[in-house]
Formats: sequence, C-alpha cells, structure tokens
Amino acid sequence: MNVTRNLNQPVNRQWLMSRRPVGDLSPEDFQYKEGPVPEPGDGEVLLRTLYFGFDATQRLWMTEDGGYMPPQAPGTPVRTMGIGQVVTSRHPDYKEGDLVDGFMTWEDYLVVRPESGPWPLRVLPKANYPLSWNLGMFGVGGLTAYFGTADVLRVQQGDTVVVSAATGATGFVVGGIAKALGAKKVIGFAGGADKCRWIVESGHYDAAIDYKSDDIAVRLRELCPDGVDAYYDNVGGDILDEMFLHMKPRGRMVICGAMSQGYADLNFQGPKNYGQIVTKMLRVEGVHLFYFADRIEQGAKQLAEWVQQGKLRVEEDVHEGFEKAPALLMSVFTGKNPGKLILKAGDPV
Repeated sequence: MNVTRNLNQPVNRQWLMSRRPVGDLSPEDFQYKEGPVPEPGDGEVLLRTLYFGFDATQRLWMTEDGGYMPPQAPGTPVRTMGIGQVVTSRHPDYKEGDLVDGFMTWEDYLVVRPESGPWPLRVLPKANYPLSWNLGMFGVGGLTAYFGTADVLRVQQGDTVVVSAATGATGFVVGGIAKALGAKKVIGFAGGADKCRWIVESGHYDAAIDYKSDDIAVRLRELCPDGVDAYYDNVGGDILDEMFLHMKPRGRMVICGAMSQGYADLNFQGPKNYGQIVTKMLRVEGVHLFYFADRIEQGAKQLAEWVQQGKLRVEEDVHEGFEKAPALLMSVFTGKNPGKLILKAGDPV
C-alpha cells in the first residue's frame, strides 16, 4: 500500500469506515482507498487537508445512533475535526489559500459546503503560534475546557476542583484554567505513575490520583478532607459514581464525556449514588461546545492570554504518515501520550 502524497499528480487517498464497528475498534473497521480529486459546486469549497485531530467522540459518531451527530455510514471517509487549506472556492466568503478548521474527513481532498452541519468552517487568523494549536488549545478540546470550567462549572477563588482524564486534550487544559480562575487545589485522575507525575509537574495540577492502582475513595478523603467544590467529569462510570459521595453541599459537577464506557454505544452506566444530588443539593450540568458557537472568539482570546502568561501549557502529540490514522484513533482508547493527539497530513502552500 503506497500512501505517499504527490501534489504534482494528486490522487485522493482516503480511509473509509469499512463497516459499523462492534465493541473495540479494530483494523478491520477501516479500508484504504484511492480516488480522483473531487470538484466543488456552487457554494462549495475544495479543501486539501493538513491536520487531523483524534478524539474519543469519533467512535461515538460511528455508532448507529451517532450521538450528537448524524451517524457515519459504512463505506464513507472517517469523520474528524481537522485543518485544511482552500484549493478552489465557489463560495464568496472563502478564497484560495485560506486556512480553515472544522469538520473534515480522512482524505487528502474533500468538498465542503461551509454553512452545512453544526459547525461552519472557520477561517483561521494569521498567528505567531503553530497551526496545529487550532486543533488543541484553540480547538474543541481547549474551548470545551474553557467554557465547561468558566461558564458551566463556574470555578471560583478558593475552590477545590477534581478533574478526570486529566491528561486528555480537554482534561489537561481544565487544570490550568481552574488555577487561573483562582482554585485553591486542583486534583486530577490519571492512569499510571508516569501520567500522574506529568500532570503535577507539567499540567498545573496540585495532586494526582492513579485510578489504576489507588484506592480512589481513600485518596479523595486524604486530598479533599472537607469535600470537593467542583468536579469536571470526562469518564463517567465508577469514578463519576464515587465523586457524588465526596462533593460538598451545593457542589457543582459538569459532565463532558464518558471515556470509561468506550463509546461503542449510548448505553452508558448510570450513577448509583445520584441521590446525593438531592441530599447535597448538587448542580449537575452537561457541556457541549456547539452551544457556545457565538463565543468561540472570546474563548480563544482568553486561552491565548493565559498561554502567554504561562498559566496554560500547550501539549501536543503530533505524528506524520497518512497510513497511521486508524492506529492513532484506536490508541485513544488503549493508551496515548498526554495532550492533543494529531496527525500531520501536509503543509500549507
């Protein structure tokens, strides 16, 4: 299989979802294909892809339900958040050479109708930071962390904050945001000694809980003897259930994801301890970036300010090689490096 891109004789390389996955993702769920470069119609643009982001929700889009997106159909290129460059435009708001981000697919070239779907193509501003940061810190992960922490969780001065999946693209940013907003103590869940050490040394966390080896209830009582003011949940399952028992009266919880459930379907494990919502008068609320679409510029500006001040760290795990796309998505669920996982598909021209 030759997957080298040739810009002089363009061929559209694609990775298709070959079948509806059942359970954990496997190589057989993907098919490599080559085809012609498509042509845009009126109101459309032709993009050449430059970067693909990898997120757990891609697995959810592959289910029959699709989650918050229309389900992906077998035999179509795998859906992703990406960065691309406009090759040909038949849309008045986009011109040749524009760098954009938004929903894309695992292929070299794709035709997009910019206003269709839940997230219009965003023309990226000229900036003095790496282009890939628009997928991580200034993309879905960082912006979800910002609005989830500042607007939904409403972290404030003196709070004790706990975050699950603290090495993920969203979780590691939440820790820094919580400290920037004045939290007294920020504690993160991570898997393994190395990742626990990383979030303390590099991720602005004060302490870590190893969900693989620690007694979670004991560690929470040690680290949060007076209880938890705010909890940012990315995993669901047993950790979410345990956190209900450690919240302070009138504590706040935000539900962002359910990584522990694998996203193979929407039959997530519900909490047994949800009676604590009544007993402690907890506020439990979800966060979804689509509901903040009109405030993206504001969120990105604040994140950039904190990055410049050293209050937030940008962490990326960037790979090259179109052939690696399926394996990288599978690694999201089997163990990856901290930060945003990205595949570089090409350079802008």
